[in-house]
Amino acid sequence: MSLKGKNLGVRTISGAVLGVVVVGSVLLGSWATAIVATLICVGAMTELFELATGRMPEALPPYLLTLCLGAGWIVGVALNPSPLMLLVGLLFVPFIFIYEVFRKSTTTLGNTAVASLMLLYIALPLALLMLIGGGTGEWEPARVLMVVFTVWVNDIFAYLVGCSIGKHKMCPTISPKKSWEGLFGGLLFAVAFAMVFGYFMEGDILLWGGLGLVIALAGVVGDLLESKIKRECGVKDSGNLIPGHGGMLDRFDALLLAAPVAYVYMLIFGL
Repeated sequence: MSLKGKNLGVRTISGAVLGVVVVGSVLLGSWATAIVATLICVGAMTELFELATGRMPEALPPYLLTLCLGAGWIVGVALNPSPLMLLVGLLFVPFIFIYEVFRKSTTTLGNTAVASLMLLYIALPLALLMLIGGGTGEWEPARVLMVVFTVWVNDIFAYLVGCSIGKHKMCPTISPKKSWEGLFGGLLFAVAFAMVFGYFMEGDILLWGGLGLVIALAGVVGDLLESKIKRECGVKDSGNLIPGHGGMLDRFDALLLAAPVAYVYMLIFGL
């Protein structure tokens, strides 16, 4: 695999701009982060809606209702960063079912399944990311950035190592470019980054290294999951919103699975 590519420059520039927006919002505070997270949520949910309805043209989930519920979940956690708000958000999910009961539709199963997936796969992880930053009572940007940077470090070094020495394909039917060498290279650097972060946080570097490992592994699964969804839908990218990267789902697929895993790990080990 070659590091050269005609889209590498565009991909690098757009990735850098996106990185500045994400990091800048986290540093600015919870509300700036909530705004960016909501935009990511709306974009990714729209892409998933289009993928699903393209695959199942007869299904038509309650699009606007689901978007409002997802955005409201993130804003609710920003207003009150507590696990209680996550439960409150879950209580609103049945409104989708209530809507379907009184709706003239012959595809209730497909509609509710897609709408529920949009909420649980996209909105909930982003709400959990908000809770990681504000769950202690005050906004702690370092905790959010640790999760985001670990995902990025794993992604970048998996790509670089895979391009350099990758020979053994990991999941050729799902993502032909991924290799086992790239996987272990990404994991190694992700764990190293997490341990360095833990050192500066004056915490147990082994626990932080473990967090880096589970974040990276969850990120790989998230990437593969989205790749499989796209393959089943017959598309290369989930969208074209981000030049060189595709859509919001393409860019944040790893984070969507990494955030819930990181939150549970932090909760269990008191990080």
